[in-house]
Amino acid sequence: MLPEGKLIISSRDCSRPVYPSSKPAKDWDKLEAEVKKQEKDEKLDGDAAMNKFFSDIYSSVDEDMRRAMNKSFAQSNGTVLSTNWKEVGTKKVESTMDMELKKWEY
Repeated sequence: MLPEGKLIISSRDCSRPVYPSSKPAKDWDKLEAEVKKQEKDEKLDGDAAMNKFFSDIYSSVDEDMRRAMNKSFAQSNGTVLSTNWKEVGTKKVESTMDMELKKWEY
């Protein structure tokens, strides 16, 4: 029993007040879909296009191909990118360019 003069209001009965200066609510899902569509349709050139190309390849392959890509790129000092784990997993990947490797001294 409640004492006289006490009123309890549940949180379900309270709604957020709307002021004349309030902005309408944004549909964030719709905004996200628009941004993704713009990114997909965006025309890139140069290094940005190449980076997007390789990131799309990397994101769409299975774990063995990712492992092969990482190993071949790292062992060849960035000159080889292979997706064949059966070939790359059994041996060391050599650089395909005639480069002289230098060790940096700190």
